[in-house]
Amino acid sequence: MTRTDRSAAALDASPASDPRRRLLRTAGFGGIGAAVAWFLQPVLVSIASADLVDGVDFAFVSSHPFNGIAEAAIFVAVGVGLLYFVTAVGRLARLSDAPTSTTAAVSQTLGVTAALGWILVAGLSVAPYTSVGLFLGEVAPDRATQLGLYQLLSVVLASAIMIYVVGFAWWLVALATIGRRRGVVGVPLAIVAFLAAAAMVAQLLVPFAPPWGTLAGLGFALTAGIAFLVKAKRAA
Repeated sequence: MTRTDRSAAALDASPASDPRRRLLRTAGFGGIGAAVAWFLQPVLVSIASADLVDGVDFAFVSSHPFNGIAEAAIFVAVGVGLLYFVTAVGRLARLSDAPTSTTAAVSQTLGVTAALGWILVAGLSVAPYTSVGLFLGEVAPDRATQLGLYQLLSVVLASAIMIYVVGFAWWLVALATIGRRRGVVGVPLAIVAFLAAAAMVAQLLVPFAPPWGTLAGLGFALTAGIAFLVKAKRAA
C-alpha cells in the first residue's frame, strides 16, 4: 500500500469523514445560526428606529438609507441558516435504509420553501430602499398616503412570513414522525417539534395574533441545533 493509499484509508476511518457526524454538525450550526440571526433583528430595529415617531414615512426611509440593507442581511442569514438546517436533516433521514416516501419528499420541499420565504422577506425589506422605492415620495407626496403604502408593504411582508410558518410547521410534524422513525431525532426532540408546530398553527387560526409562531419555529431550530452538535461531539 502506498503512502497515498494509507492516507486515504486513514481519512475514511477518521470521525470527521463520518457522513452522519458531518450532517449533524451542519444541521446544528445552521439551526443555531438562523435562530441567532432572527433574535438579532428586534435589536437592530430598536436601534435603527430609535427616532421613529408616528409611523414610517418617506422622510424616515430617506434619512435611514442603510436600514433596509441591514434588515435584509439578517433575513438572508435566517433563510440560509434554515436551508442548511433543513437540507442537512433531510440528508440525515436518507441515511437510513427506509425508502423515501412521497410524504417525506413533500415535507422536505415545504421545509426548503419555508427557508426561502425568509429570503423573500429580505427582498421586501430592502425594496423601499431601491431606486424604485425612491420614487414613492414623488408619486405619494402627502404623508398620510405614504403611511398607508408603507403599512401595506408591511402586510405583504407578513404574508411572506406566512410562507415560512405554513411550510415549517408541516416540516416539523414530518420530522417528529418520519424523522423519529428514521432515528434523526429522539422522543424528547420530537415532542418539542410537535409543540413548535402547534404554536405556529395557532398563529394562523387566531385572528390578529402576534407572531409567536415565528418565535416557536426558530426556537426549535436553536434547540435542535444544540442537540445535533452535542450528538456530533459524542460521535467523535
